Amino acid sequence: MPSRRKFLRNLAINWGGHIASLVVMFFLSPYVVGKLDAVSYGIWSLLTVLIGYMGIFDIGVRSSVGRHIALFLGKKDQTGVDETIRAGFAIFTLTGGLILLVGVVLGWCFPIFFRNVPAEYYDTVRLLLPFMAVNLWFSAVAAIYSNVLTAHDRFDVARSIDLCVLLIRTAATVYALYSGWALWGLAGALALANFSSLVFNRIGAGRIYPALRSFPLLFSRSRFKELFGYGFYAFISNVAFKVIGQSDLVIVGAFLSVASVREYSVGAMLIYYSAPFISMIGMTYFPSVQKKVAAQDFCEVKKLLNSQIRISLSFGLLVYLGLVFYAQPFIRLWMLQDGFDLHSVTMAASVMAVLALSKIPTLYLLPCINVLSAMGHVRFTAKRAVVEAVMNVVFSLLFVMLFNIGLVGVAAGTLTARLLISAVAVPYYLCRKLDTPLAGFVYGNLLPGAFAAVLFSLYCLLLQNLWSIEGWLSFWEHVGSAILFWCLILLTILLPHEDRTRLLKKVKKTVSIKDAV
Repeated sequence: MPSRRKFLRNLAINWGGHIASLVVMFFLSPYVVGKLDAVSYGIWSLLTVLIGYMGIFDIGVRSSVGRHIALFLGKKDQTGVDETIRAGFAIFTLTGGLILLVGVVLGWCFPIFFRNVPAEYYDTVRLLLPFMAVNLWFSAVAAIYSNVLTAHDRFDVARSIDLCVLLIRTAATVYALYSGWALWGLAGALALANFSSLVFNRIGAGRIYPALRSFPLLFSRSRFKELFGYGFYAFISNVAFKVIGQSDLVIVGAFLSVASVREYSVGAMLIYYSAPFISMIGMTYFPSVQKKVAAQDFCEVKKLLNSQIRISLSFGLLVYLGLVFYAQPFIRLWMLQDGFDLHSVTMAASVMAVLALSKIPTLYLLPCINVLSAMGHVRFTAKRAVVEAVMNVVFSLLFVMLFNIGLVGVAAGTLTARLLISAVAVPYYLCRKLDTPLAGFVYGNLLPGAFAAVLFSLYCLLLQNLWSIEGWLSFWEHVGSAILFWCLILLTILLPHEDRTRLLKKVKKTVSIKDAV
């Protein structure tokens, strides 16, 4: 089994790259909000969602290619790795034209879907959507090369490339908006970043895996069947995840107003940016989980599962509960400006709090889905994702149209669907497949997490009642105090006994060395 140190190193590298994105988002988002009016910002958010939906036309091949590269590396099958990569490129070549065509159609249908968009934006949208569809193809191809890097556990190279691309996009965005290019400037910055990602990932993958070949394209029935066999259900899951994650903005734009999309986007923004911190835990573990499954070493698979859940709870509860209790002061300090008043702050903060609650179950669901996918049980995960996605839309529409709850109702639909559909079904199914008792899973992982969450919530409530937040200084003092209290909870409740013992031994050893000196 790869050392825990290796996992933590790769996880730290992944988090470091995403922290850079989070820092850029923190400073860049108010600038973008200030440079665009509410309607323009809402249109950009909707365009981003539609392009995200168009990503389903990879038919699950992107994730399937990544899975099979890791699988064949685990089997030491170099031919399988080579043919998987070239078959993936062949599929993307075939689907590229379809993606462009859909972009053209959606551009012309945009005013029909969102009737309150001013007419002066129609021509811009009709040209922007096909242009952004081409960017999507760049992103898909770059992902194959990035999969080669992560399958070799070279997260350092992959995240370094991501950082370079982030710098390019940030600089281009600032320049474009400063020059007054508005929506076209944002799209151009995105195109430059995606093309750079394609080039840099190709160079990096070639250095790490010299046998890498992109051509000739491989149109192999057996490889296509292999990729689609896993990829079809990954495709279904991908569609469902996009519905769960992005349908909210479409519902807001279609049934409330395009301008309201801005408030919802601001509230959801930090949730979307913080979620990858948790998903990166699974991404870091997945190559090793897949290799252990390929070797039929399910004892180690269970250990990896428990380790992944504990790490997810240790960091995720701090993040999501913090967003629940500090949404209002954070958005007020972050976004309050001309054009984004206190009412907008309140709406955005309410959305953030509800969506943060909806993310808490994913702290144990994602590790479970990660293992199920590695074991090949993608049919179950796909069905579950589809049902949750459908119920997400149903509950969101119900809360908006029948109960007239507004933006908060849209977010509440996501929370309700996740609790009813996935919270119990996924761990129950996984425990059956791993032949492990559900009670042991709950007692060993979920109960400590629930107890830790209650203690931390009570502390945050007490802290806010005793200590008001007036500015950034007092806000960060609150955050620092909450983190210190969480560290105590982590050491006494969430950290497994063997890890706690190991940590205490290291501390005692360090103290002894200092005393000796």
